[in-house]
Amino acid sequence: MPVSENKRMQTGSGQPIFIVGTPRSGTTLAARILGRHPRLFMPGETHYLDDVYSRRQELGSLESRQGRMAVAQRLYTIYTRYYELPDQQRIERMFPDVSDLVKAIDDCRSHGAVLDRFMSLQMQVEGKLRWGNNAPRELFSIREIREFFPDAKLVVCVRDIRAFLYSYQGKWKATGAEYVERMKKLYHPVVTSYLWKSSMRQLSVLEQLVPPTDRIIVRYEDLVTEPEATVRSICATIGEEFEPGMLEVEGHNSSSATDAGGIFASSVDRWKAELSPEEIAISQNIAGSLLGKLGYGEIPAHADRTKLLGLWMSTPFALWRALYASKDTRGPLLPYLFRRVGALLGFKR
Repeated sequence: MPVSENKRMQTGSGQPIFIVGTPRSGTTLAARILGRHPRLFMPGETHYLDDVYSRRQELGSLESRQGRMAVAQRLYTIYTRYYELPDQQRIERMFPDVSDLVKAIDDCRSHGAVLDRFMSLQMQVEGKLRWGNNAPRELFSIREIREFFPDAKLVVCVRDIRAFLYSYQGKWKATGAEYVERMKKLYHPVVTSYLWKSSMRQLSVLEQLVPPTDRIIVRYEDLVTEPEATVRSICATIGEEFEPGMLEVEGHNSSSATDAGGIFASSVDRWKAELSPEEIAISQNIAGSLLGKLGYGEIPAHADRTKLLGLWMSTPFALWRALYASKDTRGPLLPYLFRRVGALLGFKR
C-alpha cells in the first residue's frame, strides 16, 4: 500500500529521497551533503526494507497489535545495528521506551506507512521539512521503494570497482573497535567484486521502474572532483535549491586514516598503488563490460597465476564467513541471496 503524497504533504515531509548504491561508493558523503540543506533530514543508514520489511513474515502482520509491537521492537534498535550512535540516541530521547514507539506507529497498516512515520517524526524533531533515507543496500529494493513511495526520488551512487575494493578492504578502519574483526571478515576480492557486480546489475531495474525525472546516477569520482556541479545536478533532480553550505561537510567515513575531513579527491586513484595485481585482475574480469558502461577503463594487471588460483579456491569459505559475520544486519539468508544472486544472473523480480 503506497503512502499518500497528500498525507505526507500535510505533515510537510514531501517526496522522500532514497540514497542507494554499493557500499563505499559515496552514499555517506552524499547523505551528509544533503543533510546540510536547511530543509532536508538525512539520518545515518536506516535499512528498513532490508532489515525490518524482509522479516515481515517472522514479525507478523501490521494488522495485529502483536505484529506492530514486533516491528517496533526491531525498529527501535535499528541504528545500533548500523553503528549510528547519534541517531540511536535521538530515538531513545524521542521514545524512552519501546512502548512509546509502538504507540507512535499504532495506526500504521503498511510498512511504507511505518517507515514514513518513523522518519517524519525524527524529521520534525530536527526542524526539517523533508526526509531522506541513506540505505545503500536498498538498491536491491527498488520495486518496494516504488510500491511504497511512488513519488520518491532516488540518488544512486556508483564507483570504480577497483576503488570500491580498496575502500571495502579498509572498511574496518572507519568503524568502532567492537566491530573491527567482523568488518575484516567481509572482504575477499572475488566475493566483494561480485557484490559490486550484482549491485550494478540493478541499474537496469532502476531504468525500467523509475522515470528519468526521479533518479540520478552519481559517480563517486565526479562527486569528489566536481562537487558543486554534481550537487547542483542532484538538487535539480530532487527538486531542491542548491545551497553553498551543503558542501561544508566535516567528513565522509573514509577508510583511510590519511584522508582529511570534508570533500577530497585523494582516494580516487589510490587503488592503483594499493591493490595487488591479482585483486585488479579479478575485479576487472568480474566487472567485464560494466566498467566501460560506467566510464571506467581497464589497465594491464600482471597477476601471478598461482595466487589467482588460491584466491578463487578460497572463495566458498570467504562467502560463508562474510554471510555469517553479517547475520545480524543482512536480513533472512535466502531472500538476501536471492536478491543478489538473482541480480547477477539477470533474474527479474
